[in-house]
Amino acid sequence: MDIRQVTVFGGTGFIGRYVVRALAARGMRIRVAVRRPELADFTRIAGDVGQVMAVRANLRFPASVAAAAAGSDAVVNAVGIPYERGRQRYKAVHADGARHIAEASAKAGAQRLIHISGIGAQQPRTGNAFVESKAQAEHEMNRAFPGVTILRPSVVFGPEDRFFNRLASAAQMAPFMPVFGDGLAKFQPVFVGDVADAVANAIVDRTTASGAYELGGPRVYTYRELVELTLRITQRQRRLISLPVWPAKVGAFFAEFLPVPPITRDQIDLMIRDNVTTSGRPGLSELGITPHSAEAILPMYLDRYRVSGRYDLTAPV
Repeated sequence: MDIRQVTVFGGTGFIGRYVVRALAARGMRIRVAVRRPELADFTRIAGDVGQVMAVRANLRFPASVAAAAAGSDAVVNAVGIPYERGRQRYKAVHADGARHIAEASAKAGAQRLIHISGIGAQQPRTGNAFVESKAQAEHEMNRAFPGVTILRPSVVFGPEDRFFNRLASAAQMAPFMPVFGDGLAKFQPVFVGDVADAVANAIVDRTTASGAYELGGPRVYTYRELVELTLRITQRQRRLISLPVWPAKVGAFFAEFLPVPPITRDQIDLMIRDNVTTSGRPGLSELGITPHSAEAILPMYLDRYRVSGRYDLTAPV
């Protein structure tokens, strides 16, 4: 497919910035659609001079979304918020925002639309407001742009992630590591670079249209094993203590009143649920990607949390 111009909504976010880099490496021109383009200057270095530009778009205002998508051959939705604040609500950003993007993409005549969702988002009723808004987003995408390609990654890791960095930071400060419930919920962490390559490959592959892909890494871990892996890489020795879920959610309720909550009730809920790919469902291999393991990538950025420091040459890799 002849894809030259791509609009990426949420191109300054954790996943979005890697998507921009992957598309730029393939020679495409990228329009990064964000609420505050003055804070998106760093995205320009992802490509050659003039290849990447930031434009203003607010998902709550369909006209701005349509203007950002106009003239693009492909559109990517990499928008997501980890918690609600002010006017940034799950419904407004995830569900209504997805509808506005899909409708704008159809109106613009885009050949391809890629929507980054999450494993479990195909279940409309989970009791988790975050997941339910993701499910509604998929519904809106399919309704307004039937040829949308949906990518559902498991826990995404990389230098800017909130998952492993939060675990490593907690290990620095706390005398013990909390594990919610029994810690046996299963996860299949996927490298952010692999997710970005999946987006880029899907854009140019017409056969991926109207499909849903579950993206997971090469290995399944329990939550307890991921905590232990983080401790091993950062050379920390901490006792793992199981915390009952309901008292933890009570604490998270009050934490949600903070400007930047360290954890929310929805996030605790996600930590006690399996988050792995479904057997038989297409994934990274069908998109031509061999996933990177957590053991290969995590030491490259968690080394700064080591007891002996990042530049200790005697530290194990």
